Amino acid sequence: MTNAATWLVVFGFLLLVLGLVLRTVLMMRSSDATHPEGRVLYGRELLRQHRVQFPQNPTPWLMRSALLGGLVLLLAGIGFEISR
Repeated sequence: MTNAATWLVVFGFLLLVLGLVLRTVLMMRSSDATHPEGRVLYGRELLRQHRVQFPQNPTPWLMRSALLGGLVLLLAGIGFEISR
């Protein structure tokens, strides 16, 4: 692997891990929330409830940005290495 491709892959992987950690934190912060009817929330309902509870929190935006940026860098590094 060339030096540039190595760093693209490493930074891409680190950003993906950061995005997954932020998603876990989001889910944990909103897991205590319940629906007004008393049922337990799962999946995307948890993210919606988090937006209701914390409307100004930038964590969902940071999570999506880290996941997308990590994926782009990882694919760019792999593509750069394959093209050589």
